[in-house]
Amino acid sequence: MANESLLIQVSAFSGLIGALLTQGMTGMLSYLSDKRKSNSELKKTYRDKKIEIAENFYFVNGEKMAIVKKNIEYWKNYHNARSEKSLDFLNQELKNMKAYMDDLDKDNWKYNLISLYFDVSLSTEAVIASNLKSKELYLTVLDLTDAIKHALAESKGDLYELYEKAIKDLCDHYEAIVKKMADDMHIVRSSLLQQLS
Repeated sequence: MANESLLIQVSAFSGLIGALLTQGMTGMLSYLSDKRKSNSELKKTYRDKKIEIAENFYFVNGEKMAIVKKNIEYWKNYHNARSEKSLDFLNQELKNMKAYMDDLDKDNWKYNLISLYFDVSLSTEAVIASNLKSKELYLTVLDLTDAIKHALAESKGDLYELYEKAIKDLCDHYEAIVKKMADDMHIVRSSLLQQLS
């Protein structure tokens, strides 16, 4: 009888151990599965956000590059214009470009997040420095335009030469920015293609 009782106890104890091991293994496998799903969802969310930021970056960069290139063509073709109407036209184009860029920046806050997801050369600090340089060059052009309008006829020639140089400096500055923007678009594209392949 004692052997039977011992056998029943060992049998019950083995069943309990088996149940505990089964529960432990089930719990551990469930935890690992949930953790894997959570990591997969987090990676998917990150990738989706990265793609969304990249799409916005491509749109804003493309729009900015197009309007800057258009204005560079105006300025290069008409920088030596010698009438007040042509100066007014070029200055109006500058104002239109600035207003359009301000609208793009205001409505597209995601554009500023690009450096969080990609290693671009035009970081926030570089954009701020570039904007300050752009404003400085733009104000020089405006000042020279105003000086030409109010100058005596004999001094306008010298002012036009300064105006042409100011326009050239502005064009060179914007061409350098456009090149950096194109390079950044290539960096973003390459990074996305690498991640998605």
